[in-house]
Amino acid sequence: MNSNKAFIGVTVLVVVAAFLGFAFWPKSTSEVAAPAGIDTELLIKPHSLIKGHPDAKVTIVEFLDPECEACRAMHPILKQLMSEYEGKVRLVIRYMPLHGNSLLAASALEEARELGKFDQALDKLFETQPQWGDHHNPRPDLIAVFLKEIGMEEKNLDSSYLITKHKEKIEMDRVDGVKVGAMRTPTFFVNGKILPQIGYEPLKEAIDKTISEQP
Repeated sequence: MNSNKAFIGVTVLVVVAAFLGFAFWPKSTSEVAAPAGIDTELLIKPHSLIKGHPDAKVTIVEFLDPECEACRAMHPILKQLMSEYEGKVRLVIRYMPLHGNSLLAASALEEARELGKFDQALDKLFETQPQWGDHHNPRPDLIAVFLKEIGMEEKNLDSSYLITKHKEKIEMDRVDGVKVGAMRTPTFFVNGKILPQIGYEPLKEAIDKTISEQP
């Protein structure tokens, strides 16, 4: 079985497993609403990674944790929606490090971003997350091993170097996330409104509704 087929198979299992978790998310928007009077400028900062058309009518802000299984499950769904709504949706990625190795993984992603390899690195870290991010037996040392497979060099993957270089941006994301109520991952905002449920259909419905409301 080639690696692409293997990843697809694993992704299906993760999506099914994560869906069971999604089912326990509150269904009432009021239960997960962002704090009243939220400053939407907290959602996007000058350092934020933005994917998609800069003038898109719909802006999705995702607070993610690279070590989060639900974030891994949502990854192919987001890629699908970005493809379906090409030119109409932009995605802003912020970090909310909640697990033990999240800071290191997010720092590695930021280093990959500087090297023009962010998408490859994110795909690789989510593909291999069960190995390096196993909550019972984590192997953060494998992050460097896997990212070498996409062409990153040893000098760019030292853990102390990565965290020292990138932790300030990641901490800024975490602080902003707390302020806007992103206390679990992934948390999505669609044009400044927090999404009460996650999954393909809730995101698609929010996108369609937002587009229909635009002049």
